[in-house]
Amino acid sequence: MSSLYPDEMAEIYDAMYQSFIDYKNEYIFYNTLLQKYHPENILEIGSGTGNLARHFIENHQNYTGLDYSKSMIAISKKRNPNGSFIHGDMRDFNLEQKTDAIIITSRSTSYLISNNDINDTFKSLYNNLNPNGIVIFDFIDANRFIPYLKENDTIIHAAKYKEVNYIRKSNWEVSSQDNFTLEWTAKYYRNEVDDHQIIANDYATVRVFTLNEMQLFLYLNNFEILETIDRKTYAYDTYVIVAQKKS
Repeated sequence: MSSLYPDEMAEIYDAMYQSFIDYKNEYIFYNTLLQKYHPENILEIGSGTGNLARHFIENHQNYTGLDYSKSMIAISKKRNPNGSFIHGDMRDFNLEQKTDAIIITSRSTSYLISNNDINDTFKSLYNNLNPNGIVIFDFIDANRFIPYLKENDTIIHAAKYKEVNYIRKSNWEVSSQDNFTLEWTAKYYRNEVDDHQIIANDYATVRVFTLNEMQLFLYLNNFEILETIDRKTYAYDTYVIVAQKKS
């Protein structure tokens, strides 16, 4: 699995994404889906710096956050001192007690590069869910995102947080050989784009998926798809899938 964000990126990520994403609306979206199945406990994978977690905790839900970045977990714990957060890898984790529902948020599935990564993740989800447990996750739609990248060499996103303007300039190189993988490079700036004043660089290999691919991975790993939602996020066309663990 490709690393999500380097530890030194945690604070920059936290600042920018609080501007990119309306976490209250994000909570309403996921919680509305979850409450159809009345889970007593919820695990969020890719909990990041705890912005979405805050809403689950404030609403007194039995919530646990899991993330690959120790630096992001540290921010989460500071932001949510009453919350439960654990460090872990979605491909191989073991909860002390199984859970009723797992959500994978913020397109964290993009960092599952190989088919083994994906199958290992779904196996871990299956093993950590109670009978008939629910998994909800999003992924970037390859059929729309790759053509968009072909037409846009550089993608710029701007965000303002605590009176500071942040800018991210991204470039993507599409691989024609490896499972719709992309080499993503990003430069981060404060206040204006000036290549002499870059505050951080980020590099990652990520993967995007077709809907048919993801449907097949779920089928092979003993999940039944209950709902598929076509959802536009701040920068990507995504699908959200709700699936249930088969007995």
